[in-house]
Amino acid sequence: MVVLAVALLSAADLATTLAGVRLGLFDERNPLLDWALAEGVLCFAILKGSLTALWAAVSLRRPCGWLGRINVGVIGVYGAVVVRSTGHLLATLE
Repeated sequence: MVVLAVALLSAADLATTLAGVRLGLFDERNPLLDWALAEGVLCFAILKGSLTALWAAVSLRRPCGWLGRINVGVIGVYGAVVVRSTGHLLATLE
């Protein structure tokens, strides 16, 4: 369930990041993803998806213990980022 939540949040983050960058509202703060975005949307999406898949593979292999606690934090941070980004995008529609 945690892996699904992070995968969905990652997809939402991808969409809000691309929309925000196109509108000139956001910059990609991750240097690796910023490079990928400069290469093109497809490169950005593939790299972001690959990083999420790698995280999911590790998380599914060790779902409990310290990694499980980190994953709860990942969901919280990712959720906050997506809510904040969505709020900024919606504010531009007004």
